[in-house]
Amino acid sequence: MSNRKRHREYTSFTFMITIICLLTSVSCANKLFNFLTKQQHTFLPITHSAHRSRYHSKELSPIRYGRASEFTFDRFHSAPTIDRALVSVRSNSSFKHYCGRDGREGYYASTRLGDDWVLAESRQKAYRCAPKDVLAAYLDGENQKKWNADKVRDIKITKMRSRGSGWYRQDMVLKPQLILGGSTGEMRYTQVIRVDKIGDGDYNAFVQLLESDRNDNIKSTIMRPFNILRVNVNLRQVGPNVEIYAAGLMKVNRKVVPNLVIVDAAGIAGSMAGKGTLWLSSHFRKGR
Repeated sequence: MSNRKRHREYTSFTFMITIICLLTSVSCANKLFNFLTKQQHTFLPITHSAHRSRYHSKELSPIRYGRASEFTFDRFHSAPTIDRALVSVRSNSSFKHYCGRDGREGYYASTRLGDDWVLAESRQKAYRCAPKDVLAAYLDGENQKKWNADKVRDIKITKMRSRGSGWYRQDMVLKPQLILGGSTGEMRYTQVIRVDKIGDGDYNAFVQLLESDRNDNIKSTIMRPFNILRVNVNLRQVGPNVEIYAAGLMKVNRKVVPNLVIVDAAGIAGSMAGKGTLWLSSHFRKGR
């Protein structure tokens, strides 16, 4: 074999090896990029605004029909304490079992309180995990978007450094929803989440609408389903599992849903604040 032919074969072989190495490097780089991209949203640090050694022993004033605006969840109250304050407008038999095709499961209730106010609640259990794990999953915008893809177009959760430790901002974009007389149109609004810690590892998360605030760069819009929103989420360790109880008070925004009667508002509220959070139990069943 001539030296020229050997040189051509060697050059071809070297070229092939170079291409294979480049392709392998690109593939590895792509895999690494995809991994980092998928994992990036899980790095949001979990902090708390305040810490109390035990739950508050004081009872809450019962909520009253037609006067929902006067009720407050306060801070550091346990799920049983909140439940006792709400039995004045609904009983435990009001909770209905829900098992979705996507795996979410738990109990939810939706109660009309008069004057466009609605109470929405949910109860579920996350198995073999800690409250901090559930809180991290809840504060992951990608999780919320994935499990509520039929209603959520986009969601972003970030820390609110202007308010200190334990404060989070949740920017929501909801898909238009069909209602009586038409559609809501796309709904945009921002919520603020305050996280408190109780004892060694239990948590309370309080959620409410965020109005215009120069410091937080918020521009208020009327395009949102509720004028007032107050949601308390309690995460309590019971054995190896976490019991999750969410209770939300909301007042329907008639500028967005002008033709909606209160019966339908209760249904939407129950779906958003009730069934809409039941993905947490399924998330930990599938992830473990």
